[in-house]
Amino acid sequence: MTVTLVRLSSVLALCALGACAGSAAAPAGSGGSSTAGSAGTTGAAGTTGAAGSAGSTGAAGTAGAAGSTMGAAGTSGTGGTAGTGGASGGRGGTTGIAGTGGSAGTAGGRGGAAGSAGDGGAAGGRGGTTGTAGTTGAGGCTITATSSVSTSIATVGIVTFTTNLASVDSAEIRFGLASAGTTMTAPVDLTQPSYRTLLLGMKGSSSYVFRIVATSAAGTCQSPDYTIMTGAVPSNIPKPTATIMNAAAHGKGFMVTSSGISGTGAWIYDSDGAPVWWATGPSGTSRIEMSWDGTKMYMMALNVQNTNAGAVKIVDMDGANSTMVSGMTTSHHDLTAIPGGFATLLWNQSGTDAPCSLVERADSGTMTTVIANMNTVYNSNTWHTNSVHYYPSDNTYTLGDRNPNMYVKVSRTGELIWQLGGTNPKDAAKFFSGAGTWSVNHGHHMLADGSTFYLFNNGTALGGSSTVRGFKLNTSTMTATSSFTYMGSGANSMVLGDVEQLPNGNILVTASTSGQITEVTMGGQVVATFKTNAFGYTEYRDSLYGPPPR
Repeated sequence: MTVTLVRLSSVLALCALGACAGSAAAPAGSGGSSTAGSAGTTGAAGTTGAAGSAGSTGAAGTAGAAGSTMGAAGTSGTGGTAGTGGASGGRGGTTGIAGTGGSAGTAGGRGGAAGSAGDGGAAGGRGGTTGTAGTTGAGGCTITATSSVSTSIATVGIVTFTTNLASVDSAEIRFGLASAGTTMTAPVDLTQPSYRTLLLGMKGSSSYVFRIVATSAAGTCQSPDYTIMTGAVPSNIPKPTATIMNAAAHGKGFMVTSSGISGTGAWIYDSDGAPVWWATGPSGTSRIEMSWDGTKMYMMALNVQNTNAGAVKIVDMDGANSTMVSGMTTSHHDLTAIPGGFATLLWNQSGTDAPCSLVERADSGTMTTVIANMNTVYNSNTWHTNSVHYYPSDNTYTLGDRNPNMYVKVSRTGELIWQLGGTNPKDAAKFFSGAGTWSVNHGHHMLADGSTFYLFNNGTALGGSSTVRGFKLNTSTMTATSSFTYMGSGANSMVLGDVEQLPNGNILVTASTSGQITEVTMGGQVVATFKTNAFGYTEYRDSLYGPPPR
C-alpha cells in the first residue's frame, strides 16, 4: 500500500495560502538611487533572499538599522521601512545577506529600483524569496506533519506533527477529499505523543487534503496543505446499494452499524453508502458503538438465546489493540457508551424470557450494578429486555422490553422515572396514558429534549408489518401524544430493528432482517435507502468524533 505525503511547494500556491514572505528583490537599475519600498504588514515571514546588485553609479550605502546581518559595503538605494512588529532591515551592500526573524507579514515590500539590497528584519523584508513551507502565523511559527494510513483499516489516516508554537492550548486537523476541500474536522488530543490524531470517515482509494491549525496565547499557526491517499476497501466488506432520491434533503453524516443476527461485521458507512471503517466483531454482532471519547469501538454479540454466548469486544479506531472483555458471557442484545466505559444487559437467570440486570463496565475493568433485576422496575409475566441508551443531560437510561411491549426511563441509581407502553405499571403516577399498544419493540431513540420519543415496532414475532412510532411525552400531565407513524413497504424486521431522528429532522429507520436502512422525512417521503443482506442496530453520527448523539 502506498501512502503519499505531498507538500505544496510552488511559490504561487504558498502565497495563495498566506505563507509567503516578501517578493523577490528588483534587479539593479541605473543611477544608484531609489524610492523606498512599502512595508509588509501581517503575512508570514519567509527567509529573505540575497541582496540585489549595486547600481553602476550608486554611492556607498550607509549602515542599516539593527536586525539584519550587514553585507559588505556597496552601492545601494535608500532602504525600505520595516513593517509592523520588527525593526527596520539594514540596507545591505551588493553582497549583503538579508536578516531573518521578526513578526510575520502578509507580503514583503517591493525592492527598490536601483541596486537596493533586500531588507531583512521583521516585517517581511524586501527582496525575500517565498517563505519556507510550514511557516505561517504569529512569530513565524512552523508546523511540520507526517502521515500514514492504518495497516488494519486503510481508510483511517494517522497524522503526527511538530510545531515551534509555544504552549499550544488547542489544535485541530481540517481535512476532506482533495476534490472538495476540507469539510471535516478532527480535534487534536494535546496529550498524545507528537499530537497523534486519526482522520476518520474517509473513503477508500481516494486522495484527501489536510491542514493543521494550532492556537496558543501567542496566536494561531496553520500548516500548509498536505495530501494523503487512502487504501482500498477489502472485497469482503459489503457495500450497500445506495439510492438517493433527494440529495438536498439527505443527511450527510455516518451510519455506525453491524451485521446483526448472523455474521461478525462491524461497519461505518458514509452518506453515500461507502464503507469508511470496518472491524471483526463477535458472532452475531448486534450493536457497535464508539466510546464516549471516540477513541475505540465497543462491539457486542446478540446472545438472544441466553446460552453464555455473550461477548463484548473492544478495538481502537485505527484497528489496533483488539481485546475481548471478561465477564460478558451473559451479556445480550445491546450496549450504550457512557463516560469512561459502557453499560449493557446481563442475563441473570436461565431461559430467553428471564429478567436481567443493567450493569456498567468502566474501561479500567470496574463493574457497577445499576439494576440488579428488572422485575424491581416494571411488572411483567415474561421478560426480554433488548435495548438501552444513556443520556448525559440528566444521567439516566431508557430501556425497552419486547415481551410486555414497553419502555422505561430510570435514573443511574435504578429508580423508575416513567413507563411508556405496557400495562400494570409499578407506579401508576409514572405511567404515560394515550400511547396505545403495539406488538414487539426493539430499538428506540429519545431526543435531548426528553419529550420526543421514537420506537421501532417489529410487528408480531412471526414477521408482521413493522412500523415506526413517534410520541410527544408530557411529563406534567403524564400523557403521550402520537407525532409520527411510518410503515416501510416491504422493509420489515422480525427481530432487532432501529430508529433515530437525525439532526436535519429526518428519521432513519433500520429494518435489520430485511437489510434496509431508510431515511424518511417527517412527512413520510423517502429520501434515501441503503440495502444489503442484513443489519444490526444502527446509530447515526454527524461526526465520528466526540460523544454519541443523545
